Formats: sequence, C-alpha cells, structure tokens
Amino acid sequence: MTTATVWQPLFERLMAEMDRRSSPDWQAPQVTLDPAIYQAPERFAAERQHLFARLPLCLGHADQLEPGSVLAFELCGVPILMARGRDGTFGVFLNVCRHRGARLVGEQGEVCRKQSLVCPYHGWAYRLDGSLAGVPRAEAFPDLDKGLRGLRRLPSTVRHGLVWAMLDPDAELPEMAAYLGELDRELEAIGIADHRFYRQHAVTRAANWKLIVDAFLEVYHVTRLHAGTIGPFFSDAVAVNDGVGRHVRALIAREDTPEILSLPPQQWSPQQHATLVHFVFPNSIFIYHPDYISHLGLFPNAADQTLFVHTMLIPEKPADEKAEAHWRRSFDLIDDGVFNREDLVICEQIQRGLKSGANDALIVGRLEHNLHRFHASIDAALP
Repeated sequence: MTTATVWQPLFERLMAEMDRRSSPDWQAPQVTLDPAIYQAPERFAAERQHLFARLPLCLGHADQLEPGSVLAFELCGVPILMARGRDGTFGVFLNVCRHRGARLVGEQGEVCRKQSLVCPYHGWAYRLDGSLAGVPRAEAFPDLDKGLRGLRRLPSTVRHGLVWAMLDPDAELPEMAAYLGELDRELEAIGIADHRFYRQHAVTRAANWKLIVDAFLEVYHVTRLHAGTIGPFFSDAVAVNDGVGRHVRALIAREDTPEILSLPPQQWSPQQHATLVHFVFPNSIFIYHPDYISHLGLFPNAADQTLFVHTMLIPEKPADEKAEAHWRRSFDLIDDGVFNREDLVICEQIQRGLKSGANDALIVGRLEHNLHRFHASIDAALP
C-alpha cells in the first residue's frame, strides 16, 4: 500500500472541489435538526445505553501507559481502570473491588506506577492482569473461589496503538478492522500506532456531546469562528466528505493545498498539504495537524454536560528542551486557544440558546452535510 494509493483519489477530488463545487453534498437537500435531540432526557438515556455502552470507544493511545502502570478515570458514569502489565499487555477493568465495591484506584486521570492494586477498604489485592492475588484473613471467606473474583473485565483490544473498549462488561467487542472499515487502512497509513503520547487535557463543558461532534464535522465556521487563530491557514469551507459506514472522513483544503500540483502524487500528504479528519462513531474525532495528531473523545455526563478529552500525539518523544517548547506551544495553541476558547465556548452558547426556545428547528446547509450523516447514523442505531 503506497501513500499515493491511499491519498491521491481524495486529493484529486479536493482539487476539483477548489475549482468548482462538484461534490454530491451540493446536490443534497437542506435539512433541519430538532433541538430536542440535544436536550430530551429520554433521548440522552437511549444514547448512553445503545451507543456508549454497546459500541467500541477509543480510550486513548497505548503509549500513555508504560509497562507496570495503571490509569483510572470515569466515563459516562462508569469507573474504569486501564492497566498495562510489566509484559506490556493491556487490560481494561471496572475500577471496583469484588469484595464490597470500593474503588481500587482513587487518583483520576493520573498514570500511577503499581506493583499490584490494593483496595483501601479491606486490603483485597489484585494483580495488573485483574486476577485476585490476596485476601487478608482469608479464613473468614471459606467458600471464596479466588479464580472467580478477579476484577470485572471490559471487552477491549489495542489496534493501531489505540485502546478500544466497551463499557458494558457483557457486550461483545467487534473485530476492529471490520468496525473501522476503510478508516482502518488510513490509520495504518498515517502511522498513528508509532506516535507517542505527549499530553492530555480533560474538561467538563456545559454542552450536549453531539453539539461538540457537530462542531468538528463541518468547515463552514473555520475561517469565521477561528479568524484570529487557525482560520487564515484554511480555504473558505472547501472539503471533500465521505460517510464510511457510520464513520465520517473529511479532507479539508488549506490555503497552500494547490502547491501539491508541483509534487508527485506519492508526496501528497493529508497532514502537510491539507487537514484530514476522521470521525469514528460514536464519539471519537482524529484531527491530523501538520506535525501532530489530536484525538478528541466526547463522553456525556448529562444531556447538557460532556467530558471533553483531548490527547495530543506526536511523532517522537521530545529530544531536548527546544523540541519540548515547540510541542508545549502547539498544545497550548490548539487546546486552550482554539478548542477551549472558541469551539467549546460556542457549543455552550448553543446549548443555552436551545433552552431559550428561539428555534423550533436548526438549519443544516450543504456545507454542513456531515451533520446529516452523523445524526442519521445515530437515529439508525437507536431503537
């Protein structure tokens, strides 16, 4: 598989789009969205049950955990423990002791080096593979079968260096290559497995999770909302978009995209000469910047509250302070200057606007057709 094989058709379509609006999206009818889908409690409950409990979610990059370490966090009300054994193997568990249900690891969002996991309540101890290692005063539990009292494991796997898991311990994890479809080969071509974890920022924002996904699926706003930050680097709302099963791919034109015409196709890069975005249903967004990757995970806490987790992946660990300073500036620009000061602020404003009742329908134009794809996939996935 060559670079040209993967990216050349997309770039050819993008160049045609820059010359003339020719994509099928321009033939699509205008649609509307019901504001209730961002507010109704029953809709929120159905999404949590049928999307977030029963579909694979990307929890982050494997490089975030060194062998012999664990990471605890709560997603959608589920206490999760991600562990990497000293042999490098991964496991994802419920962060719940099998004795009386206490949390094993209280530190949230912090990678901790551990030899074992010991419950602070009664001292039950577990190995990093989830098996029950020891019980204080074991004679008090004459009928205990230690083999049946290991940590409750969540279905999980690692593919392309990314940890995928399902929040329902009784669910069956699909084969991830099949689940990702065409995006599977593109993740391989990008080389995301070889990237290194740099930094992660998790913040709770007062907006429905779908409003945040919406913001990253359309380019209509880029040169306007981001006029003072990244907007000047982009052409005005030029992109090619595809539904890939329930997922979405977008290749977005930048001001210097036409420079590819002076290069052979095998040198056309979806990071250097455009901006590639992958949306993996239901809640992951991968943005391929010129020299790093942003992974955004959206996890709903309530109909109007979302945990927004931004992880920055870089090609290699910083070799010196100059490199460290470069990545630090890059992270601060995109995370604080763009995501948290522009995109997420607008999403929160929209959430408040929806509550006002000003609009009985939200208009989706042809430049925002990916929103139609996204919401149609949700409707199809819900009973």
